[in-house]
Amino acid sequence: MKRDNHCHPWSFGAIALSRDEAHDKMIEMIEGEPRGKILDAPTGTGIFAERLKKIGFEVSCCDINPYFFSIPDLKVDFGDLNHTLPYSDHTFDYVISIDGIEHTENPSNAIREFQRVLKKGGKLFLSTANFLNIERRFRFLFRGTLSKIPSHETIREVWKGDLAMSHLSPLGYPLLKFIMEHHGFRIIRLEKDRSKPRMILLLPVVWIMRFFGLFVSKESREVYRMDETLNDKIIMGGNTIIIVGEKVF
Repeated sequence: MKRDNHCHPWSFGAIALSRDEAHDKMIEMIEGEPRGKILDAPTGTGIFAERLKKIGFEVSCCDINPYFFSIPDLKVDFGDLNHTLPYSDHTFDYVISIDGIEHTENPSNAIREFQRVLKKGGKLFLSTANFLNIERRFRFLFRGTLSKIPSHETIREVWKGDLAMSHLSPLGYPLLKFIMEHHGFRIIRLEKDRSKPRMILLLPVVWIMRFFGLFVSKESREVYRMDETLNDKIIMGGNTIIIVGEKVF
């Protein structure tokens, strides 16, 4: 998709377009890694890329909306995760993708592209909204949707027709894990951004779900990935999950 990036001036500077705690947790997870070449996609305003540069990584940035980018010391490339990223195969040691996959029209393509631009043994650090925690499951029960759906007026007037600002692909962890494994990643770590203390009130419901899960057949548990959906970091997790995948082929 071709965009005229001069039509939508951005005047808010280098602000986080996702939760601060997700940024902080991601930095905590990656700062112990050997330094190398890292791609931040989508980079948004570049605020996280700047933090990566400060701790010693060689950072490349891309976004479908490069006019958001507000870090003068870094360069941003146009990159659409639904299509081919503007980088050669086996370029990066790491890819960071913070809260971007749920905004894509083709999340499988995004994962495939991350795999392509990573070196063998490289790591993908990917965060997304935790659509399967117990709080969101209750909301789904009553609301019937996994995420807010903006009005057409908001898309047209606030986001200037940019549908990518909505949650087009609200994937739960098991499906996202399945896609990553299919495209050559081995999941090596799963984290939540933070705990949500009020969810302790829903813990009895979780116990009941786990109890009844004991009577489900092994085949059903496997095909519905129940051991994953009932994992503490998912069902009692925070607003965001962070998945680390290592490229194995």
